[in-house]
Amino acid sequence: MPGARIAIIGHLSIDEIAIEGERYENMGGVACYAALAARALGADVKIISRIGEDFPKSYLETLRRAGVDLSDVQVMAQGRTTRFEISYLGDKRVMRLLSRAGDIELKLHHEDLDGIYLGPIAWEFDLDSIRRLIEEGARLLLDPQGLMRTIDASGFIRLRRLDLRIPGLWILRISREEAEILANSSKLAEVIDYLGTLGAEVTILTLGGEGALILHSSRIIRVPCYPVKVVDPTGAGDVFGGAFLVEFLRSQDLEWAAAIGSAMASLVVESKGFHPLLSPNIVEEARRRARMIRESIKRL
Repeated sequence: MPGARIAIIGHLSIDEIAIEGERYENMGGVACYAALAARALGADVKIISRIGEDFPKSYLETLRRAGVDLSDVQVMAQGRTTRFEISYLGDKRVMRLLSRAGDIELKLHHEDLDGIYLGPIAWEFDLDSIRRLIEEGARLLLDPQGLMRTIDASGFIRLRRLDLRIPGLWILRISREEAEILANSSKLAEVIDYLGTLGAEVTILTLGGEGALILHSSRIIRVPCYPVKVVDPTGAGDVFGGAFLVEFLRSQDLEWAAAIGSAMASLVVESKGFHPLLSPNIVEEARRRARMIRESIKRL
């Protein structure tokens, strides 16, 4: 399916990142990373989001130049953009919410879309609205990270258990940390068993440096990472999801879509922020890496 039409729904954010003794600010959010990955692969992409007037115009211009449709990005005259402070301590990530934009209403003409990527980062919408959208016939990829988050009195993010049994959900994209919270277990076999009870047609379990597992019907495949030096892991899972969605819509080839997702994620972590996704050579390099990754995919 050339030129797949997708909408990505969730807050664009401003991320204050601290890693390896360095601090910098960047555009963030699932909507940013998944949209740029999907556009690089040729999809027709619309972002549905809410931001404040504090959101840098240069970020919006970056998205426009990449060809992303921003007509449904609402700029609030009063109110601030969702902003996170993100600190990496070895393999651990500590997040603090500094401000939050308003809720997003899940009402859209999904009949014109091949797929919708729901990427909440700060409880922009709820599970009931997701279920209603599915009942209307929408094909959804859900990344539940922003639904599972809660904050303490100082704004630090914690994860909470949530009932993610959503009948009719097409694709679930979830990190190992989130899945372990849902399954109440750190044992991978138990996590996989639990994810199988949620009912998504396809489940993508990203495992950081260990790659990913894809669950589809009775099949489980292990997708390796392409070996790179990680500079900034921010957005890697979002890129995997956006790239997977586009390639799966285009080819209906689960393994190739997974290999492209892994390859694109390996490219974004090699530098700071979203900038690698703007490289004119990213698709050529992603396909080269994906061919190598596919050869190492294992069927479990």
